[in-house]
Amino acid sequence: MFHARLTQLISVLTIAALLAGCGSGSGTYMPAGQAPAQPGAPAQSGAQTSGSNGQASGSKVHLVYFNARGAEPVEKKLVERYMKDHPNIEIEYLSTTSLSGPSDTDAIANLIFNIQAKRVIDVAKIEVSRTPLDLMAAKAELEMSTVNDQVKPRLQALFNADYVNINNGIWAMPYEYDPFAYIYNASFYKDVGLDPDNPPKSWDDLRKVNDTIKAKNPNTWPICNPIKNLAKTMPYVWTSGGDYWDKPILPTKALFTTPVVTDVYKFLQEWAQKQWINTDELSDANQLQFMISRKCAALNTSSYFIMSLQTNDPKTDWRAAPISSKDGTGQPATFGGGSALSIPSTSANPKEASDFILWLTSDEAQRMKYGATKDLGLSDQDIFTQATPATKAVSEELKNNDAKWKQSIVTVPSRPPGIGPAYSKIYEVLAAMQERVIRSNANVDEELRTAQKQAQDLLDQSIAANPDLYK
Repeated sequence: MFHARLTQLISVLTIAALLAGCGSGSGTYMPAGQAPAQPGAPAQSGAQTSGSNGQASGSKVHLVYFNARGAEPVEKKLVERYMKDHPNIEIEYLSTTSLSGPSDTDAIANLIFNIQAKRVIDVAKIEVSRTPLDLMAAKAELEMSTVNDQVKPRLQALFNADYVNINNGIWAMPYEYDPFAYIYNASFYKDVGLDPDNPPKSWDDLRKVNDTIKAKNPNTWPICNPIKNLAKTMPYVWTSGGDYWDKPILPTKALFTTPVVTDVYKFLQEWAQKQWINTDELSDANQLQFMISRKCAALNTSSYFIMSLQTNDPKTDWRAAPISSKDGTGQPATFGGGSALSIPSTSANPKEASDFILWLTSDEAQRMKYGATKDLGLSDQDIFTQATPATKAVSEELKNNDAKWKQSIVTVPSRPPGIGPAYSKIYEVLAAMQERVIRSNANVDEELRTAQKQAQDLLDQSIAANPDLYK
């Protein structure tokens, strides 16, 4: 998931050039790439102030929308619709999608680089679980409730609200919701004598399912899971009553050696020892093939992946279930990935930017975005390559009224995964540890003790380096 530092540097420099060179080339506005004018200050040479910074009479307010998360056809259509409904607004659309496989870590570095270079960006579409706090720590984004008093009530209608409500401030608005689930082939269940209406709720249930599938189909992996991916493992800890940290946001203590965390990694190791789990790492390119070919009977992944399965193999009964807990009675919880919308600190028009964000996160716009209304003329492929809606109301509407979405919409509550400035580095520590547990049958207790020490050192360094965040 994480590229080498050299890859990050190349991506950063490429984005710098992209931002400097992109644009519509029309209108009387401050071009992206120039520092924003201060209120009351004269316009820069060759540029005209606009919007919140003293819009000139008769000119349009210009917003720069930086998309670091894909779904370009949908975003472009939404931008066009907003400009049509708001003729006083013009939006310059920029994207990192043209880059070759930038990771979330790259995107964070890219965005911070451009903001610190004083490039005007009014709205940024970013990864939700880490980026808002990373931008906050870098003083690279605005606290949104100080810009618009409608932000707080809107947040209550969205999934992943806890991810962005940090230190009594709102640093982004959730925009796309990406919950994880146990995706299984219900047709395959029937073929091997399992009840597709009763997916596993406990670890013993999962053991029985996996044993049955493996006995009848020795060449099938009963459960597939990314080998180096902490996000798909965390729900097994949470649903069984444990956690990795003392706090879900800005943690100060790593708790990797607690009984529940230890049991989860020993359970993962059991999957490998019994040849239940994939030996090939999963990727966007192969997981569809593995599921359709029945190489995998089930997969821990994003719930919206079912849309791709249904499109490519409509005759199969694809379903989703919450991640099982150790004893079957645990409260379902998920890592809720997805996207969010923030206002970078270089925004030239923060009030207009917040209005645009509130529209994008409204039920009206989310219905357009996910095809509940046909206003944008989007194809199914464009719609299905997004995560699920961020608004609770539109999620329920699609789940109840559209058969295509019935299994993909998972409304299990999400939990922040111990996010803080050190999270990305700690993620790498845990991902590498998980790979050794699965591939090399490493001693789980020793691995967790070592990982906890490494993580605690990183946390302590982060706390010392960011006193304003932790006070």
